[in-house]
Amino acid sequence: MKKGETFPRLVYSTMMELLKEWRNLGDRKTVDPVEHLIEWISNNPGCKIYIGCDSSSLGPSTTFATVIVLHKQNKGGHVIYNRTLEDRVRSRYERLWREVELSVSAAHLLASWGFGKPDYIDIDLNPDPKYQSNTLLSSAVGLVESLGIKPRWKSKSPWAISVADSICR
Repeated sequence: MKKGETFPRLVYSTMMELLKEWRNLGDRKTVDPVEHLIEWISNNPGCKIYIGCDSSSLGPSTTFATVIVLHKQNKGGHVIYNRTLEDRVRSRYERLWREVELSVSAAHLLASWGFGKPDYIDIDLNPDPKYQSNTLLSSAVGLVESLGIKPRWKSKSPWAISVADSICR
């Protein structure tokens, strides 16, 4: 968070970034996320919704890929995603926390679009203390759970993170 920036302002600006452009993973075409989700969910009742984000830094910028995974049990799934490019985030802590912020903002968007809460927010953090991301895990889990959403992390099979990783690279 930048100096003088409040949390509601940060969430709002993050949500505005996520409104810019969503794409269908299958054909990479730009989609209207609301229309796309309505159509897919109505054709696939009972699907689960997962949200996740991953990032990759290269040169002077960091790419964040935020995904909404629609999973139909035993029948595969569907993904829409948003890629944002920001000035390089040099701190691992800040970059990983930004991934959590983008996932939470995507969950807020999903609710504001009328879809309710996702089934899970997948967070790219590791519970093993030998990994640096471990220091953020309890804070991220607390934030996600405070929203009434179940979090998943690396040892709990976070599908959305795997998809986001392939998109941001």
